[in-house]
Amino acid sequence: MIDEYWVECCNDQDFLDFLQELLDYDMVEKCTPAYGITKMIIDGRYNELSSTQWNVFVNHVAKENYVEECKRCHNSIPWCEMVAALDNGGYCGYCNHLIEKDD
Repeated sequence: MIDEYWVECCNDQDFLDFLQELLDYDMVEKCTPAYGITKMIIDGRYNELSSTQWNVFVNHVAKENYVEECKRCHNSIPWCEMVAALDNGGYCGYCNHLIEKDD
């Protein structure tokens, strides 16, 4: 069964930009099915994916590179801050700024 949440995300340009960042920063291994599937989604071809391909994407790209909420304020992390949140331990941009300011 395809998770409708991720299908809906495919219509969000911020999500597509986030996926492109994952590829640009080599956060999805090249020459893997996950990489090719991610490219298909970025190219707007997500409706061509099989259930198996969706499962690969969700389990090996989406869930591995997703922070649901900030560890400090518990607000959701916007797609435009997701790569930074993955890098900084799970904080939104605002909270990460406050943490760095205190250091």
